[in-house]
Amino acid sequence: MAVRQEASGRVLIITLDNPAVKNAFDAETIGELRGIFESIAFRDPLPTDSGAEPEIGEGQHFRPHVVVLRATGDVFCAGAHLGMMKKLGKADYQENVAAALDMGAMFRAVRNCPVPVVARVQGPAYGGGVGLVASCDIVVAGQQAKFAFSEVRLGLIPGVIAPLVMDRIGLAATRTCFLTAETIDSVEALRIGLVDRLADGRTENNTLDNLLDRTVDSLLKGGPSSLGLCKNLIEGVNSLGFARSGELAARMIAEARQSDEAQVALEAFQKKLSVPWNQERKST
Repeated sequence: MAVRQEASGRVLIITLDNPAVKNAFDAETIGELRGIFESIAFRDPLPTDSGAEPEIGEGQHFRPHVVVLRATGDVFCAGAHLGMMKKLGKADYQENVAAALDMGAMFRAVRNCPVPVVARVQGPAYGGGVGLVASCDIVVAGQQAKFAFSEVRLGLIPGVIAPLVMDRIGLAATRTCFLTAETIDSVEALRIGLVDRLADGRTENNTLDNLLDRTVDSLLKGGPSSLGLCKNLIEGVNSLGFARSGELAARMIAEARQSDEAQVALEAFQKKLSVPWNQERKST
């Protein structure tokens, strides 16, 4: 299988594991990734009690608290597999549309995942690989990370990833990146918002994995259900705009205040106790 998943406490680690083809997408990989992220959405939220650690691995009942998306090898993801692209080039229009919709559904499953998704980008990402990065909530990258939308140089366009990239880096930066197809280094990616946190590796505390661990630890301090609600709030407010989002925001905070999770957390805060989900964990 080109995609592996394993549980580390409340963190689900999903790994692109086909370095021989630079973790490029083929139909199998697209289906696996989509299936994993869609299955998370149908699981039950984590319980608020402090009992036994819930099972969040493959095929389990509960959602993870956080998902980490990573890759093996030197390249994070080379985008669509060249063989698949050449095959589709000889297919009819309807088959091409169906394949594009399948890939788009995979990206949207990552984007719509009801728990935070953190990308660990250790190396280059190209084309659709950048779309996968842009689908994630938080992107943590190392110095070797670089990005390129190389589609126009292949006579193509960055089609299904365009909404994700534009939402993340804005119209002006998207226009420049798509049209020039120039390689974007890690520092520039941080500047334009494609990367959220960049490890410079100058100190032991600022390596890629240490920065990833600190990011995940911060997320684990949040209530698992409230993190999902917060993602929904951001999407809803962004969709409606400032003028029309007032009622949505009010309804969502009212819903959150009445939840068991909020009541447990507020009582713990009042008693100066730790919330039950704030526990020690192993490194990712």
